Amino acid sequence: MQNITTRTIREIAIESPATTRIFESHHIDYCCGGRVNFMDACRKAGVDADIVKRDLEAVLVDKSSVEPDFSARTLSELIDHILDSHHRFTYDELDRLQPLMDKVNKVHGDVHPELAKMSDLLDAMHSDLLPHMYKEEQILFPYIKDLEYAKLNGLTPRFPPFGTVQHPIRMMMGEHDAVGDMLKEMRAVSGGFAVPVGACPSYQGLLTRLEELERDLHQHIHLENNVLFPRAAVLEAEAFGSH
Repeated sequence: MQNITTRTIREIAIESPATTRIFESHHIDYCCGGRVNFMDACRKAGVDADIVKRDLEAVLVDKSSVEPDFSARTLSELIDHILDSHHRFTYDELDRLQPLMDKVNKVHGDVHPELAKMSDLLDAMHSDLLPHMYKEEQILFPYIKDLEYAKLNGLTPRFPPFGTVQHPIRMMMGEHDAVGDMLKEMRAVSGGFAVPVGACPSYQGLLTRLEELERDLHQHIHLENNVLFPRAAVLEAEAFGSH
């Protein structure tokens, strides 16, 4: 890898997927805001660039930290991974977290008024993510799979009803940005998912699972924004002879 400090967060994460764990631990945005230069991203996150660089270099030399390189998989394989690992997790967790949030807010809301705002944010994510994932599953992902199938088998791909794959990609990325903002607000409102003194097991479990949802959505959005969507756009341009 070239000098880390001269590259964007997106470039580092794509080339070495294991580095996303380091970005996550330092709260550096590698999904929606991943096109930022490394040094600028560290400044924005308020972290010491030398420490982050040291942690990244440790991961890069640690062979045990190797993770799947989805940039080398077919688009169909990548889509199946997103559906099986990330969409399913998001559906399940959103359904399970809402009643848990209601329970914790009812018991602890008087002492911790931030729970009401967290509940509103969780409701908003639920309302945004369910139709978002449905559109990907029913419209965008099948088109990308068909496009790749045609390419691999020497066939002429069907012309997309939405004109170009760039249109739904722009829509999906805009919706990703909105969810990314909600995640940042959730982290800020909750004090970084810090467990309050005397919190019951349900409260502790809620905060732990919200942070796990945040981590999974970051990885989910990274794979779509930075790997799947750019490759799909290139594939379509090649198929229809445009640039």
